[in-house]
Amino acid sequence: MTKLTIFGLFDKALASDGKAELTRRTYLADLRAYAAWVQDTYNEPFNPADITRDDARAYQAYLVNKRKARPATVNRKMAALTTFCRWAVEAGILKSDPTVGIKGIKEVKSPPKALDRTDLNRLVRKAQQVGNPMHIAVVLLLVNTGLRVRELCGLTVEDVHLNGRSGKVSVMGKGGKFREIPLNAEARQVLDKYMEVREGEGDHLFIGQRGEALTTSGAWRIVNKYAGLAGVEASPHVLRHSFATRLLREGEVDLVTVSDLLGHENVNTTARYTRSTEADRQAAVEKLNG
Repeated sequence: MTKLTIFGLFDKALASDGKAELTRRTYLADLRAYAAWVQDTYNEPFNPADITRDDARAYQAYLVNKRKARPATVNRKMAALTTFCRWAVEAGILKSDPTVGIKGIKEVKSPPKALDRTDLNRLVRKAQQVGNPMHIAVVLLLVNTGLRVRELCGLTVEDVHLNGRSGKVSVMGKGGKFREIPLNAEARQVLDKYMEVREGEGDHLFIGQRGEALTTSGAWRIVNKYAGLAGVEASPHVLRHSFATRLLREGEVDLVTVSDLLGHENVNTTARYTRSTEADRQAAVEKLNG
């Protein structure tokens, strides 16, 4: 088989598996990069039937030690090679998958993107300055509860419990997991004001333009509108991440409590918010200056 034929067959197999065009292009580019490495390393044309475990290990080492590729890039390229080899086994080109047992490179993941205090204040201030009561309530509830956007849009009037100096929202989260999130004074205040002028019928707390429940895309548009006016980049997800980061870094709240508030099933998921950022690391080494 020629290169064009084998690549074409592989692409066809990816398409039949429902892989998106961008994913297919990435896989093919990574496979061609491997084929070029074979050509340069062994001075022979790429033949899928000749791939060995030693080849796969040597290619991974080349990416790490010679190319100095990032772990995520190395793992992506190796994943593409693994996908190809599995297909080649099914197609009868390879007797066995030579990538089996080759471990990926450990990645040091950065914490999820979150707004710092200044940018968060700018966003909240802009929403309070020019937003209508519902938009303000949407933004401030996301900021102060860390709700997932689907949870926010699924709230009903009965899910909100306001009682003088206390309050909470009841949420049915992922996997049917029920939780209650306390409302701080800021969240209670904007919800009170919104409930006084809330329009529309039905049980849903937030009403979209068509008189039905606010959609997730509608919530995204609301956040994006005021983020743009404030000159910051934000989304409902970023506001959720900002909520968690603030609790752990500024409020010094323990991981278990934050995990419960976010509705995480595993506290290890919450622990990602404790990872250092590039700014943290820069600040740390700057302290060494005499």
